[in-house]
Amino acid sequence: MDDLVLSQKPQEEDRLGALTDDILLSILGSVDLATAARTSALSTRWRSLPWLLPELNLHVRDFLPVPCPDYPLAAALRIFFYSKIPAQHINQAMASLTRAARSFLRTKHSRTVTKMSLEIYLVGNYSHDIGPLVRDAIDNGTVRELDLTIADDKDFRCKRADMLQKARVVDGFFSTYPNVLPCLTRLHLYNLRFAKGDMLHRTLFDCCKQLQHLSLDHCDAGDGSVWQIDAPSSGLRVLELRYSYLKRLEVLCLPKLELLRWEVWLHNETPLHFGSVPCLKELFLLCGADIDHPGFSLSQLLDGATDIHTLTLNFQGEKVISYYFSIYCLMCF
Repeated sequence: MDDLVLSQKPQEEDRLGALTDDILLSILGSVDLATAARTSALSTRWRSLPWLLPELNLHVRDFLPVPCPDYPLAAALRIFFYSKIPAQHINQAMASLTRAARSFLRTKHSRTVTKMSLEIYLVGNYSHDIGPLVRDAIDNGTVRELDLTIADDKDFRCKRADMLQKARVVDGFFSTYPNVLPCLTRLHLYNLRFAKGDMLHRTLFDCCKQLQHLSLDHCDAGDGSVWQIDAPSSGLRVLELRYSYLKRLEVLCLPKLELLRWEVWLHNETPLHFGSVPCLKELFLLCGADIDHPGFSLSQLLDGATDIHTLTLNFQGEKVISYYFSIYCLMCF
């Protein structure tokens, strides 16, 4: 009797199965790639879906065996949450990421990836594994736009020699796989000291024709160096610098720049100079200024940036009143 009752129960409706592939791909696109790949075991229909995603997010942090630590100070200053990760964890994560990249980029399915977001460590020989995969995917038209983060396991206290070495490694990666640069739409770099400022300019502006968002954490061309950006053909819209030993940033020409964010500079003079920035609308400056920190003229700093509508100053110290007074006086004029 019980068997008869069970046989008469209607089967539960497969609501996921009723969804179109486009909707299912949208759902898969909201989770990390490792989770998306595991869904291929659900059914015959799901087997190929993860390999049809229009955007790939290959982030090394998603492959770490333990979650990244959350340091309050790092969160407050947006300084590298990658610090103090054991080397063996980094190697394991890069090995897993490389296997995933090989599976997704060398798939037999016919596909075009609108955009790939890639976060890697350039450690060991992994650059020789992941580099050709990305190069070939760009050459065969699988990947057209690339967001690239080259992470680091050291914090901002790393030695200058380490920064120079890392800059050589990064420059070597781009020199070995030059077709990566023209596809970059977003680039995030950590702990680099370029021996020559023109190398920095050549790599980031002359070669990166599609670059729209650039973030540099603890990057410079030497203590007290002046970085001049004169790139009239650049499409860069967002520029972010954090914890830099630059003496000054001179934006001589960035015609499409809309947002500039600089968190923590270590020299005492006016940190910025603007030339031609006709689209600059938002400026964010953060620095831990104390009572002994010499002030600077806000009107002089903003000379050349006439269309800013959002100005955020956070000086985290005793001089905040004088700075806000300068803003008030500027607004009165």
